[in-house]
Amino acid sequence: MTDARREWISKRAYTIWEESGRSHGHDGDHWEQAVRERDEFEKVALAPEAVPAKLAKKPLIEISANGETAKPKKKAAAAEKPVAAKAVAKAKTAKAANTKPI
Repeated sequence: MTDARREWISKRAYTIWEESGRSHGHDGDHWEQAVRERDEFEKVALAPEAVPAKLAKKPLIEISANGETAKPKKKAAAAEKPVAAKAVAKAKTAKAANTKPI
C-alpha cells in the first residue's frame, strides 16, 4: 500500500469514527469502510469511460492493417490569408521595391 493511499484511508477512517460519535471498539470496522470507499473511488476514477472523449489522446500516426503508416492530413485552406490581406501585403512589397535608393 502506498503512503498516499494509507494516509487517505487513515484520514477517512478517522472521519468515520468522528461521525459515528467517537465510539470505541469499532476501529477495524471504520478502517474497512474507508478501504472499501477508497477501492470504489479508484475503480470509478480509473475506468476508461470516466475519461471524457475530448481528453482522450489521438495517436501521432496511424498504422493500417498491412503495417504501413498513414500520412497526416493537411490543414484546410481556411488557414490561408484572405484575398484582401494578400493584396495589401503585395502592395506593400511593391511600394517597398519602388522606394529603394539607386
